[in-house]
Amino acid sequence: MVKLTELGFSKGVIVETVVSTFNEKGEPNAAPMGVIMKNQHSVSIRVYNSSLTYQNLLSRKSAVLNVTSDVEFFLKSTFKDANPEGRMPRDWFEKAETIDSPRLRKAEATIEISVEKMTPIDAERTEAVCNVKLVEAAKILPKAYCRAFSATVEALIHATRINLFLNGDEKQREKAAQLMNAFASCRETVDHVAPKSRYTEIMAYLGKKVESWRVESESLH
Repeated sequence: MVKLTELGFSKGVIVETVVSTFNEKGEPNAAPMGVIMKNQHSVSIRVYNSSLTYQNLLSRKSAVLNVTSDVEFFLKSTFKDANPEGRMPRDWFEKAETIDSPRLRKAEATIEISVEKMTPIDAERTEAVCNVKLVEAAKILPKAYCRAFSATVEALIHATRINLFLNGDEKQREKAAQLMNAFASCRETVDHVAPKSRYTEIMAYLGKKVESWRVESESLH
């Protein structure tokens, strides 16, 4: 079996994956999430209690960590309205081998995990400690590194938090303002290194969302 460290995981370091789960009706869901390797056989995920992933981990006790360099997976699993009919295509998924969860067909690597325990962190988040059941990786050629990929993924993460914090208390709105500055920095990077690319299209899409949230928040406060 492929080792987690061969896929870029390091103990105690957060890495970005797309976590896929089934809901109680057996419908697939996917969401970008940071994952921490505890050791070669165990990982932890910190999930918001309001998320569908949290509910699915509770009911199904399993998930798949999908490792991908395709920014489309990050976009369309973060914002479901970026997909036709407002949901990720079912043909993107297939059943995992060892657990009751879906995996992305075109992921470069998949890590099948089962939930060992779920421990509350605070009123909003829970840590799910999971056992690694199976790691599979495709044999693909290495890709040259482009800063636009990491900047776009970072912007996606910022955007989800901006949406969360804009309608919070004063301290949270201050955090949202900081995140909007960070988002703008990511956009500048993408515009510089990958002009007129799919990355800039995604950043424009995200920019419109962030601006609409800002305007809506200002109308409420």
